[in-house]
Amino acid sequence: MSDSQREKSSELKMFLFIVVFLFPFLTVVLVGGYGFAIWMSQLLFG
Repeated sequence: MSDSQREKSSELKMFLFIVVFLFPFLTVVLVGGYGFAIWMSQLLFG
């Protein structure tokens, strides 16, 4: 494989990793963290 093909393959794998794993994980963490913060603020400040 030439260097440009290897680079394109690597870029595709990274793109798929980001789309399939990273974005959903970050979304769950951010939404969950936001919900937790709201919940805790309601517990503390009524």
